[in-house]
Amino acid sequence: MGTTERLVVDLPSDLVEGLRDSIKAGAFASESEAIEALLRSWYSPDEISEPGIETLRAFVAEGIAEADAGHVIDADKVHAELRARIKAIADRRE
Repeated sequence: MGTTERLVVDLPSDLVEGLRDSIKAGAFASESEAIEALLRSWYSPDEISEPGIETLRAFVAEGIAEADAGHVIDADKVHAELRARIKAIADRRE
């Protein structure tokens, strides 16, 4: 990574909570890694590439194969879980 510098920032509590939730979920190893990734994406949008059509087709084919094999989740269960997560987020913000 080369030379680093320490930077102290003040952020709204909800953003810090979201950042820490992302780290707990495994999206990032640390707060520094998360902030670095966000800043790199902000300043280097050309380096971010979208998947090609063949990659997307492979993802769709994989999903269809999983569904055909019976590896699916009931939509009502998914919706209930999403509603619970949204409610929990709303409750934390109140």
